[in-house]
Amino acid sequence: MNKQAIVAAALLVLVNIIVLAGVTYNRSGDIEQSINLTERELSLPYRSYSNKENSGLSLRLNWNVIPTNTFKGKYRRYHLSNYSNPAWLTEDKQKELGVDVDKIKKDRGFKDYEYEKLNIEEIIVVLEYDGESFKNFLKQAEKDIEKEREDVKKNIDNKELNKQLKNKEKSLYKLKTSESRLIAIDAGRDLQTLRAKYKDSNKYLMLRGELKPYWTKKKLVARINKVFISNVHIPLPYSNEINEITKREETNNRYKNREKKPRYQVELKQGKRLEPWVDGVKRL
Repeated sequence: MNKQAIVAAALLVLVNIIVLAGVTYNRSGDIEQSINLTERELSLPYRSYSNKENSGLSLRLNWNVIPTNTFKGKYRRYHLSNYSNPAWLTEDKQKELGVDVDKIKKDRGFKDYEYEKLNIEEIIVVLEYDGESFKNFLKQAEKDIEKEREDVKKNIDNKELNKQLKNKEKSLYKLKTSESRLIAIDAGRDLQTLRAKYKDSNKYLMLRGELKPYWTKKKLVARINKVFISNVHIPLPYSNEINEITKREETNNRYKNREKKPRYQVELKQGKRLEPWVDGVKRL
């Protein structure tokens, strides 16, 4: 074995030791959180192969924010995503999270893309599972669609209104049955402060992520740019259980599958480094 190969092998061993040390530290001591999420929140990848010889699979972590303008506009839908600007990310909240709002306002002659580069802040995102945020949004959607139905009754021959109502009903059905109920409701920089505020470890999942402020319509807004853990590794034998439950050898249309009711539930546990691991899978 030549010198380069020895160095490469030693580096690989060192990396593995560091990774394993991090995993051990994360799982040492008391478990910080234990939460059960379904296929709505942890979805299968675009393609999934049932193979008992593999080392597992990774599920996509789906989370959303409640947008501020969902119930406006003629062609509105009740779809949630994590690309919107949450109403709670006010300028005061941005200051609390480390954004130098006053300086940005003073220097607003800069181009938007420069703010994207200079003002990303690392934060801890609080995700609420099937809580008041999601349920209130669902109630608003149901109330909104009732108004649409009343309008259609008054204009029964209006094809455009009927088409709009049909699309909105499909959107509401997806919201009820397949969209993620994991909602970003808050963020902070100090974990202990957030733990004291959100004590129910079965209801809240906290992950490290990034905050990005930017200008829109002469107003400084912000969004959660990302959470650092976007996929959760499902090791053996749990990956085999999920493959058995879903009976998917290969799927090319992930979104079509997500329109179905969830078929499994995954128990996640979380340690000191806010890195989740799987501790159980069951059929729904």
